[in-house]
Amino acid sequence: MNSESLQRLFDNWTRGWPVQPTSAPAVTSPLANDPRFKDPAWTGTPYGQFLLNWYEMAGQTAQQIVGLGTGLPPHQKSIWDFYVQYAVDALSPSNYFLTNPQALQKAVDTRGRSFLTGAARMLQDLQKNALPASSDVHAFTVGKNLATTAGSVVFQNEIFQLIQYKPLQPKVHAVPLLIVPPCVNKFYACDLNEQKSFVKYLLEQGHNVFMMSWRNPHPGGESHGWDDYVFDGVHKAVEMAYEIGNSSKANLLSWCIGGALSVSALAVMNAAEKKRIASATFLTTLVDYSDHGDVGIFVDGPQISAFEPRVRMKGVMPGQDLAKAMAMLHAKDSIWHFYVNNYLLGDNIPPFDVLYWNSDTANVPGELYQYYVENMYLKNLLRVPGALSLRGRKVDVGTIEAPTCFVSATEDHIVPWQTTLLSLDLVSGPAEFLLTEGGHVSGTVINHPAKSRKSYWVNGPKTTDAEAWKEGAEKHQGSWWPEWCRWAAKTSGKQVAAPQKLGSEDWPPLEPAPGSYVLEKVPQG
Repeated sequence: MNSESLQRLFDNWTRGWPVQPTSAPAVTSPLANDPRFKDPAWTGTPYGQFLLNWYEMAGQTAQQIVGLGTGLPPHQKSIWDFYVQYAVDALSPSNYFLTNPQALQKAVDTRGRSFLTGAARMLQDLQKNALPASSDVHAFTVGKNLATTAGSVVFQNEIFQLIQYKPLQPKVHAVPLLIVPPCVNKFYACDLNEQKSFVKYLLEQGHNVFMMSWRNPHPGGESHGWDDYVFDGVHKAVEMAYEIGNSSKANLLSWCIGGALSVSALAVMNAAEKKRIASATFLTTLVDYSDHGDVGIFVDGPQISAFEPRVRMKGVMPGQDLAKAMAMLHAKDSIWHFYVNNYLLGDNIPPFDVLYWNSDTANVPGELYQYYVENMYLKNLLRVPGALSLRGRKVDVGTIEAPTCFVSATEDHIVPWQTTLLSLDLVSGPAEFLLTEGGHVSGTVINHPAKSRKSYWVNGPKTTDAEAWKEGAEKHQGSWWPEWCRWAAKTSGKQVAAPQKLGSEDWPPLEPAPGSYVLEKVPQG
């Protein structure tokens, strides 16, 4: 890029500008159907038309700027394209009070109350270094109207609490089911409320359900690494689940980075430990990290090295930092939408349970975070037999012999389903793949059969070619949950009388679910 190319871009941009707002009849703008500009104040006033025309020209110029990065290497080109679009979204006239005719009109109509309400909210969020609220934070309380399924904490250590849920059927499967959620979020996405709860649904199908609740690490506290979360986390939870569940085995169901931890845990098990795993299910889990999805924008050596001092100084990867990075991937919807509604319009913030959970962030131990991004995302070593070692044991995914099921979602921008499909060739036991419509959360753990309008694919051909698999798979309407339950029943043993009491003689209940770890207030910035 040189001075001449910059001058051409500027000339092309300004050539389309109207000299001043006009009172001529409204001309339909290509942006008129954009949700940001749906209010009549944009298309029905000369000022609004002028701003839309300006922004349309800015978008066209941005496309030319994108073209300037054509000669860059693929990863750098992706970063270039991303930040150009990020800038275009940020420069939208809807994001600024004086260039948002809808906000100006509302301020007039409310005699300034909307402006003052929004300004007060903005100051509060700036003091907390927080993103604009996506849900009314006063509408929900974990343990009151979120995560309300009855159960008890039956084990805990410094890394996690183990919850056993109260059975909802007189008989349960003899083999208990252990759920390993991601440690970058809190477990209750699986138990939002009675209408959406994955946990409650599994209980209704006769499963004896155990749930890990990871502790939210304090900045500056004791650090734990990937090996700690594998051995003192997943391995210990498996042991407690089959022991308290009075079984010789346990089924494992894990999600996202909880899946990566579980893959690692299974890949270092000795022969006796492997016999304890009846089956393993991995929701939106990468084993091969050759495609990072949208997250790849932030994954390269220079960016990770630049951020490492902050992680080491705090001892954790702050939950707010992770939340901001995820929001940046879809800034128009995840940042600016709430910025405009909360601050410029001063609208009431509606309650939304999924967005409340998403904003209830969790820190990640710094040591674990660095190990994960360097060895999985940067070096893609989890798929390589013996390339990693945990507490002296070689990690070999090829030694996973238990039946496995990989579940992915078509619109998952964090974990591309096409890449999770590659896992079928990496494990040695019988492996199934199930693809659902939806996203990383909305397609997987929030997809109750009673309300699902989604479809899923199953029984595809034995191939890791994504297009061929989907073309040959059976498509069914509805949630994937019942399909998976039929699969899991094959390794869940016979029906036995449900336990009358939670825990066991050696491991009595410590406190009611959802436990205290999920409620701990820990600095996230």
